[in-house]
Amino acid sequence: MEHEKKVELVRKLEMRRADYVKTEKAKKEVEKLESQMMVASQTIDSTSAEIVKLREIELYPQLIELVKGLVFSFSLVHFSIFYT
Repeated sequence: MEHEKKVELVRKLEMRRADYVKTEKAKKEVEKLESQMMVASQTIDSTSAEIVKLREIELYPQLIELVKGLVFSFSLVHFSIFYT
């Protein structure tokens, strides 16, 4: 939201041929916001990649082992109910 407002301000300043210093200051503010947005985006990408890695390497194998254990337990219960 702030970025959009600053971009609009720069556009208006340029259209009005406003004071050069004022226009450049507004442009620098836009560049700073864009830089912050880029850093935030990279941080999100990195965090997302780590979450996927954790899910694939750690959690998925644990889930498989849990399901195998549950199937084994249910088969024991089933066997003891119907064959004893």
